[in-house]
Amino acid sequence: MSKFNRLQKIVIGIILAFVALGVLLKSMSGTLTSNLGYDGISMLKYALIDHPVMTAKDWLQDLANLWSVKEENDLLRYELSQNPSYKAKYDDERRKNTELEAALKLQKSEDKYAMTWAHVISRDQASWNNLITIDIGKRDGVKEGMAVESVNGMIGKVASVSNHTSVVKLLTSEDKTTTASIKINIDKKTSVDGVLQSYDIKRGMYVIYLYDDTDKVKEGMQVITSGMGGGYPSGLLIGNVDSIQALSNQSGQTIYVRPVDDFQEFTLVRVITGAKGEK
Repeated sequence: MSKFNRLQKIVIGIILAFVALGVLLKSMSGTLTSNLGYDGISMLKYALIDHPVMTAKDWLQDLANLWSVKEENDLLRYELSQNPSYKAKYDDERRKNTELEAALKLQKSEDKYAMTWAHVISRDQASWNNLITIDIGKRDGVKEGMAVESVNGMIGKVASVSNHTSVVKLLTSEDKTTTASIKINIDKKTSVDGVLQSYDIKRGMYVIYLYDDTDKVKEGMQVITSGMGGGYPSGLLIGNVDSIQALSNQSGQTIYVRPVDDFQEFTLVRVITGAKGEK
């Protein structure tokens, strides 16, 4: 006879199943409790320590970035504030270099007149359109009445001379005695003579009277010195015809001539000391 009957086996099996289930549930309950406890501690640590530290770190980094941007902006503003000064210096140096290049070309191509180059060293605001002082004088062979050109053309003549400097009266002078005999070449055989009478400061142009009322004079034609009257050598460029005005009560006509150079800026000039070969 079997030691355990069928009913006893069933009861023992049920008891063992409950014991196993209890052990399993206890194990699972411990793990869950442990996980919940760990998660709680982690959340508390993040809320009290990690998050404030990360927030403070990000804030400090943002502050550092803002300070760096401020320094860059300050540097940029400074550079921008200096830009007009740099540009003015650059433009001035470029203009001087352009003058020097033009002077070198003139020196190589000029075969008619002897000349001495000079720098403008003084220009009084009160007589800005009237006089300039240059850094050559008697020791350099300069004499009163000699013609003076910029690198572009005629600008005036020597009014007074000392040993080391000279004063030049400009064609833009308000002095009505500043005149020059001129001519306009119509073609290879024909020219029109006239006289430079004054400078119209409002127009920024020379006022020239032509002895002939011919209609062959056109805008844009070159006006040069004629050499008549002994005031200036012939062939020096003065400017270009800008407009023509007929005279109603007399023969001849008035023309307005745009100067060959900007009288506000030149710093390099040359004095025509005579024809080449003269002693």
